[in-house]
Amino acid sequence: MDTHEQEKLKLLIQELAQLINAVLIQSPELRSAIQGIEQKGYQVDLALAAMTRILKKDTPDPSEPPETHPTEFDQEFLKSLRIRLDALSGS
Repeated sequence: MDTHEQEKLKLLIQELAQLINAVLIQSPELRSAIQGIEQKGYQVDLALAAMTRILKKDTPDPSEPPETHPTEFDQEFLKSLRIRLDALSGS
């Protein structure tokens, strides 16, 4: 990926983050929950961690079967959820 594509992707990711933030700010349930906590004398600093995975789409060869092995990213994600791969295979 060249520098121009990287910058373009960076801007798209920033836009995504801004849209997620805008949706959260508009949530009456979220505002109400935060206000309830603050009324009890606590300060709320909300930080959300989101995993975003962006892969460039390649045109798959229809004659090849799809990849079925978990990637390193998949393994780390499952590990973070405390899911063992051997549990998924039924072993």
